[in-house]
Parts: sequence; structure tokens; C-alpha cells
Amino acid sequence: MRVFASFGLVYIVACTGDKSLTVQNPAPTADIISHNEGSEILEGFAVTLEGVVSDSNHSSDELTTRWVINGEVVCDDIIPDEDGSTFCEVVFDADETEISLEARDAEQKFGSDTINVVIVPTEAPVAAIVTPTADGLYYSDHLITFEGILSDAEDDAEILVAYWESSVDGVLSAVESIPDNTGTVVGFGMLSEGQHAIQLHVEDSTGKPGQDSIVIDVGPPNSAPLWEILSPEDGSAGQEGSLVTFEGTASDVDVASDVLTVTWSSDKDG
Repeated sequence: MRVFASFGLVYIVACTGDKSLTVQNPAPTADIISHNEGSEILEGFAVTLEGVVSDSNHSSDELTTRWVINGEVVCDDIIPDEDGSTFCEVVFDADETEISLEARDAEQKFGSDTINVVIVPTEAPVAAIVTPTADGLYYSDHLITFEGILSDAEDDAEILVAYWESSVDGVLSAVESIPDNTGTVVGFGMLSEGQHAIQLHVEDSTGKPGQDSIVIDVGPPNSAPLWEILSPEDGSAGQEGSLVTFEGTASDVDVASDVLTVTWSSDKDG
């Protein structure tokens, strides 16, 4: 400070050095709150990640967040809610284990939080064909019953997606394949003549497939059986109450004789 005296007046002049004022910008903070270190996450299922970010000198709308899985950005430039919450929905593969939440302020300062999780592999769905069966009799002009049972370790049976397929006729889109709450699918349809590999396909909500298959033979249109009465002869007579022998032959070009059913009837006695 310098003091000058002139004509009985005193002037005081302050001299200051050339100093600059530095304002510190603290980095924002980020915390993952939906999962902890070592949390288990099912493979292939959509998971909502949640975190909270804050900054001592920036409001929430001045921050941006992003989520990173194993070094790959999966949700970017998300402005957090008023309370700092930020969300990201993601589907994890088997080898993705590291989750990071990053928060950046308007001056490009950033903070982050990182955890490692355990991805639990999910099982493929299971399909089991009930009908048709390999030893069944099937004709190209008759409806065939298609029945199967579907199941999955993680999904409810009724949300599984299924369809029937033939190696000859392709996808059987006309055959019903929507499962009920027990996993049962029942439909009806016809197949062309020939040998068919029938497959019941199923897919769960994560896209994992399952199937069952069977080989069947489908014959030509069903022919009526042939029959002939050998005894008694036409026009023969006998006493009332006497024993009568009934004898005949029956055959079918489509099936063996031992699977035919024969019934005798009389216009008098039924």
C-alpha cells in the first residue's frame, strides 16, 4: 500500500498482484442400485438396470448417463429423472458379466460405478409328441390328431411358441399349436400319402428352441373292407331253435385282418 500527502489531503492507493480465481468442478457420482456385486441374472431375459446419479453443482437435467456392458455401450445419452434415477433395459448373454453406469456433467466431468454379476444359463424348452405314433394307421383322406406336451424350466407353458412340421408337407400351419396352461397342444390335419418325419417345434421367451420328432406312414385314401358270408347259404332253411353256424371272411387292402371288427346282425333278431 502506498500513501501520498498533497495539500493536506491523504490519498490511499491499493496495489494488488495479478491473481486468478480457480473454481473447482466436482465430478458427479453414480451408483447402481438394481443389482449388487455378484447378483445372479438369468441368461436371455430382459432385465431393467437402475441407478442413481447426482452432482453437487449441476441439476439432474444437466447430467447425462450411459450404461456399459463388458465395455459395450448399451444405453447412451440418458437424461436422468428429477431425482437422479436412470434406467436401461438389456438382455444378457452368457459371457456378459460387467455392468458400468457412467454420469457426465455439462463440463465433461464424469463419475462411474461398476459391478460384476453372475449370468445363470437357462434351459431349452422340451417338446414331446403324444400322437401320431409310429405304429398308428393313417390315411391321406382322414384327419390325423396331432397332440404334444410342451414344458420349460423358466417360462410358463402357455407362453411357449410351437408349430408342427412334416418332411413332406412342410410347416403344418392349419394344425393348432397353441399350448394351454398345462403345456398341451392338440390339433387336427391331413397329410399326403407317403412316409413323413413329423416334428413338433417349440421356442421359449429367450429364443431357445426344442423339438421332438417321429416317423409315420400315411396310406392312400381308406378303402372299404371286403366281406363274404360262407354259411349259412342264401335261401337255406332249418328248424326253429336249431343251432346255426355263421361263417364268413373279411379282408382289407389297407390293414391286417386281425384289426378288423366284424358284427353279425339279423333283420328279425337284430
